[in-house]
Amino acid sequence: RPNDAAGEPSLAQMTAKAIEILSRDDDGYFLLVEGGRIDHAHHIGNAARALADTVAYAEAVQVALDATSAEDTLIIVTADHGHSFTFSGYSLRGNPILGIAGGPGFAFPTDDGRPYTTLGYVNGPGAVVGERPDISDQDTLHPDYIQQAFVPMEGETHSGEDVAVYARGPWAHLISGVIEQNYVFHVMEKAADLRGRTARSGGTD
Repeated sequence: RPNDAAGEPSLAQMTAKAIEILSRDDDGYFLLVEGGRIDHAHHIGNAARALADTVAYAEAVQVALDATSAEDTLIIVTADHGHSFTFSGYSLRGNPILGIAGGPGFAFPTDDGRPYTTLGYVNGPGAVVGERPDISDQDTLHPDYIQQAFVPMEGETHSGEDVAVYARGPWAHLISGVIEQNYVFHVMEKAADLRGRTARSGGTD
């Protein structure tokens, strides 16, 4: 964001402004906040920006927590899907998450003798047809670095594992264990009906 010539507000700043405006309504409100660039970065196999935007999303969630009360505002944090994003290798403590699996001076051994990053993708633009390239001299920490992938594809795909759902506020106790996606809607509906539909209910995705 410091390099954004347009000077667009951050996700956290937009969340703060939205809550400021919507909270003026005594009947309550529903707010959806999405860190959509996390998804975009994953699709191009760019872990650095996916993680940077995850941090930006976490900051937006914190803004929402600070600007509302758990007494009258339900906040739900979740995702609509996962990605073919993987963590692998046995990296040493303190090794950069975007670095080579293993650590400085120790690349976790592979059958082809070439190192790989701790983070990677099952499919996507980071894969090649044929011999896997040697990334020993590449700057894997650079924001533009595209992680290696196994199956070559123009864009990385979604995955099918369960995603986490976190909640705070009225009826948050209903968010527990393994649940169906449609169940989340019913929890939000229940919270919106609290106190005769006069409670404020804000949600983040």
